[in-house]
Amino acid sequence: MEKGYMQFGCGTTAPDGWLNFDAGPAFWIQSRFPFLKALLAKRGFPIYPGNISYGDVIKGLPVQPQSLEAVYSSHVLEHLSLEEFRITLRNVHRYLRPGGTFRMVLPDLEQLIQAYVKDGSHDAANRFMQESYLGEKSSPRGLRAIPTALFGRSKHLWMWDYKSIEAELAAAGFVAIRRAQLGDSPDPRFSEVESEGRWTGCLGVDCKRP
Repeated sequence: MEKGYMQFGCGTTAPDGWLNFDAGPAFWIQSRFPFLKALLAKRGFPIYPGNISYGDVIKGLPVQPQSLEAVYSSHVLEHLSLEEFRITLRNVHRYLRPGGTFRMVLPDLEQLIQAYVKDGSHDAANRFMQESYLGEKSSPRGLRAIPTALFGRSKHLWMWDYKSIEAELAAAGFVAIRRAQLGDSPDPRFSEVESEGRWTGCLGVDCKRP
């Protein structure tokens, strides 16, 4: 029987009892060329648990429609273009059963802008570009340049505040949309994938498929 809890862009957080998907370049390389794991580890790349499957939520995941109780996404949506983001919402909506929960956390554009406006220092713009990941301090070279060249998913492509993402979720058919805080879901299973470091100072959103 298919597991009823799924996350995409899971990174190295892959608890048992969840369908864990990742499409990051480091995981793509490790999943296809496992003999490179030791070399990648020496270069500072993470080693991924064995219970992760490669899956691109934009292209579609091997999940049956209306089969999931919950879907979780942590710092993934900001790496998608606007078109890809909307495709992703439609896909997630299709995977969830009626009453199922989609819960996400991502950078808060409004908070970043407010911090920039309040920062009167000469370095305010540089700090905003770094903290928003909208710029590049340098271009990667050597082995580290290969994933970027192949996939180009390190930058943030489209940033969100609560008002804008609420409107997009509603347009995609989600209801009961609300701001979320770390650990405030009535479903205790989300504690298996949420971590304080990923939520602090960020935008959390919780919604449901009707």
